[in-house]
Amino acid sequence: MADAAVDTPADGPQFVQLPDGRRLAYATYGTAAGVPVLYFHGFPSSRREARLMHGDAVASGARIIAPDRPGYGESDNAPGRTLADWAEDCERLADALELERFAVVGVSGGGPYALACAQHMPHRLIACTLVCPLGAIYLNDLLAQMNPAARASLLPGRQPAWLADLIYGAPTTAVLARWPDLVEKVRHIAAPAADRAVLAEGDTARILNQTIADAMQNGAPGARRDLTLYTHDWGLDLAEISMPIRIWHGTADGTVPISHARWLAGQLPDAHLIELPGEGHYSVPIRYARQILTDLVQRQATKDADGG
Repeated sequence: MADAAVDTPADGPQFVQLPDGRRLAYATYGTAAGVPVLYFHGFPSSRREARLMHGDAVASGARIIAPDRPGYGESDNAPGRTLADWAEDCERLADALELERFAVVGVSGGGPYALACAQHMPHRLIACTLVCPLGAIYLNDLLAQMNPAARASLLPGRQPAWLADLIYGAPTTAVLARWPDLVEKVRHIAAPAADRAVLAEGDTARILNQTIADAMQNGAPGARRDLTLYTHDWGLDLAEISMPIRIWHGTADGTVPISHARWLAGQLPDAHLIELPGEGHYSVPIRYARQILTDLVQRQATKDADGG
């Protein structure tokens, strides 16, 4: 299967066909000869989110492979999913791309999916990194720590399916797919100065708007399923995840509070939390992308040197 050329972002979609016949769409960024990193996008979003890390991936020597989760973007929907099912999809994607070992990065709502991979296929992972990760919001205390707008957007996941379908049904998804820039105002709610600065830079807002359009197409089945999965027991045993986990989080994050990262660090046996003073939900994955990816590349180099 063809890779993206060095220094050339490829929004895709490229496809892998899974054993059950579904197509999993993905995009590639960074350098084709680099350390492979599977990038798990946030909520609601798509593979294109990883384009924000392209230049830093090239500079750090990382090859980013960013799949759309089922029901997002161009990936086929798959009803009845669990977080653990994502680990199996990623293993099949890695097999198709002939990746023996790879790293995973979960950003925001992609965090629980990265942890699913760490629990269910640690033998394939070089490293696992979480960036501004969503905590276990099926716990009332963690949900209550979020700002009211973020909390309100997630609460439908706890409601009967018909109500979530009504709120995130055809009228809503059609409007957001057609005018994704409407979400820009939501991004600025509780955004610290660091977030407002990066959101005003270059193509950041345009790329994020495109990810919203991707997420909302075809009735947003992936986003609606995420709502349910996030707000119910994840089915993961964090205490069983023995591999080292890096967590990067801004202390001023107004979307997913730093308390979520602290909670995760307290649950995981081998977690290292990097708290970034004054940084927010968007500034961390953009301003610190090179440090995050360089850390992953260096961890691969260390494993190679140790014969691991």
